[in-house]
Amino acid sequence: MSERTSETGFVPVDAVYAGTDNAYTRLSAGERLREARTAKGLTLESASARTRIRRDYLEALETMDPRGLPAQAYAIGYLRTYARFLELDEAALVEQFKAEADTQTGRATPTAPQQTREIKLPRGLIGVVAILTFVALAAWWYSSAISGDSVFDDIPRPPDAQLAEGQSDGVFTTELSQLAATDIWSNLPSLNPSDDAIPDLTLRASAPVFLEVRDADGRILFSRELRVDETYRPLREAGLTITAEDGGRVMVENADGDIRPLGEPGQPVTDAPLYRQDNTDPT
Repeated sequence: MSERTSETGFVPVDAVYAGTDNAYTRLSAGERLREARTAKGLTLESASARTRIRRDYLEALETMDPRGLPAQAYAIGYLRTYARFLELDEAALVEQFKAEADTQTGRATPTAPQQTREIKLPRGLIGVVAILTFVALAAWWYSSAISGDSVFDDIPRPPDAQLAEGQSDGVFTTELSQLAATDIWSNLPSLNPSDDAIPDLTLRASAPVFLEVRDADGRILFSRELRVDETYRPLREAGLTITAEDGGRVMVENADGDIRPLGEPGQPVTDAPLYRQDNTDPT
């Protein structure tokens, strides 16, 4: 009996196949790949770097897990490249892998795990949908209004519409008298009162000059600089006062065409009465 026979008469399985051509029949295709890689002293990372095959693909081939592999054509190509790199029989290893993968998983086509695809709506799509919905509702409402069909047909008419059709109880049957516009606006106080006894004056600037006119209560009626030949016609109202930085630059003209300066040339005029108390002549 062989040296490897135990005292109990048990013969190890590896002793049966030792030295024969069927030594690989006890290993799966993935185990053959892993055994050949470790025999070369390579890790999955180093094998991936040298074969340019992703590490997870190599690991899926060695663990016989088709779920971690791409489509069948790519997986078989990776398997051939990996077997050639490890100096294994490519054809035999491919056939063994197909048979074992089909037996273990019930499917002959290794597939990679499907990734969940997240569906994202384009930016602004919700706003566009809301606008289109609003436009559609507006168009429907407008078409209903044009055709005469309305959801508000059952609403009762307002009382004034009934009165216009002669269905009133006589309360508003009396016609109002027609008033002329002249009657409405008659006897109203004037917004620009004038005294016929006060002369109609025009103030003209012979040179640029600052001018200010106040009423009897001290309220400013006019206050700014007049340009050359610019005029100002004050109200024909008693109690007006005038202030000018140079009385000689302000020419006072009356309705008769008389022209005289407001004051002496170069002399300022301050709060001087624009009209005399008898309201007949200007100052």
